[in-house]
Amino acid sequence: MTADTKHNDAEMAALRASIERLTKDVASLSHALTDVLKSRAGQAADDIRDGVRTATGEIGDKAKDTKDAVEHTIRERPFQSLLAAFGAGLLIAQLFRKRGSS
Repeated sequence: MTADTKHNDAEMAALRASIERLTKDVASLSHALTDVLKSRAGQAADDIRDGVRTATGEIGDKAKDTKDAVEHTIRERPFQSLLAAFGAGLLIAQLFRKRGSS
């Protein structure tokens, strides 16, 4: 073997070792990045879940308040409430009648 061949073999061995280290570093970086992304995705899912729970609670509270207000109005003004319901029924019937004839 000549000196150039030995030098080339040594460079190839060094290059292989560098590529092996680089491969391990990239794999390690990939695992770390995957862990970070999983953590952030989990946190985002938790934040969304909390937001939905809050919104659901608020909607439920508003629905109950509205129901209570309607019940109160019906008790206070039963005749006017009956007329309003009758009028709404007529309006809905007219809308459906127009749709049916189209």
